[in-house]
Amino acid sequence: MNKELLRENRVHGHSLFPVSVYPKVNQLNGDSILDCHWHDEMEIILMEQGTAVFHVDMNVYEVTAGDAIFVGSGEIHAGYLLGDERCIFSAIVFDSRWLAGPSYDALQENLFDPLLTKRLLPPRHIKKSTAWGSSILHHIHQILHDHEVKSRTLEISTKAHLYLIFANMFEQMQLDEKAGGVAGSPDKIDRIKAILGYIHEHYSENMKLKDLASHLNMSEGHFCRFFKQMVQKSPIDYINHYRIQKACKLLENTNYKIVDIALEVGFDNLSYFITLFKKQKQLTPSQYRKLFYEQIAIEAL
Repeated sequence: MNKELLRENRVHGHSLFPVSVYPKVNQLNGDSILDCHWHDEMEIILMEQGTAVFHVDMNVYEVTAGDAIFVGSGEIHAGYLLGDERCIFSAIVFDSRWLAGPSYDALQENLFDPLLTKRLLPPRHIKKSTAWGSSILHHIHQILHDHEVKSRTLEISTKAHLYLIFANMFEQMQLDEKAGGVAGSPDKIDRIKAILGYIHEHYSENMKLKDLASHLNMSEGHFCRFFKQMVQKSPIDYINHYRIQKACKLLENTNYKIVDIALEVGFDNLSYFITLFKKQKQLTPSQYRKLFYEQIAIEAL
């Protein structure tokens, strides 16, 4: 099994400025904000509107508007809508090596190396109700603003604000022996990365529970319990959810017929596909495509 299959293949920034900012991402429909994935870069997710539950490795956080989540390098993460209000969030994704610098120094020794090796655990839930959290949120908003206005000093101001974010976080960090979470469960994280990677590679095929369980050398019952504990969905629910997400991308980016999209993402029954799609997105596939292009047209005005 290859956990690399679950790695996000998007390139964030470029070699001279390895930072990407994704402002005000709006979840169109459904309960999924972020599908399970991971990347080598660190990430800060600011909740702009609504409430969501974020899973970062084996930890769960309920995040409301105005708060943020920090995701470390290589950590599997996902987000799900909580409540009826639509979620809007912004994200800053960056390569920590850009901050650590080319030479080994005290910053790398005392902060970035311990973070990358999980010897030092950061405060993941950044709350506006705390003084240190409020200070971090100020710098997050400043990074987002500088990117929005395309500041001439964008590169240096982004780096400065990220340093100040870590400076505020540092006093709140804990050594792994004092914290729960993933430090004692690397095998579980690797296993779930591997099986999700397998699903992401083979989602268009006919997958059976016994085949998935065999990839982790588990019984079907043990596998289902393990998967639900880690992902908060049953294996079948997750596979169907992932297939629907892939169908959305095809509806947005191609002119394929609905029946062809259903087959492309692994459904051999069109009625079942439409039923699941409507249950997840509260729209039929045709309605989803129509709404998507209407919103694109409005944004272009």
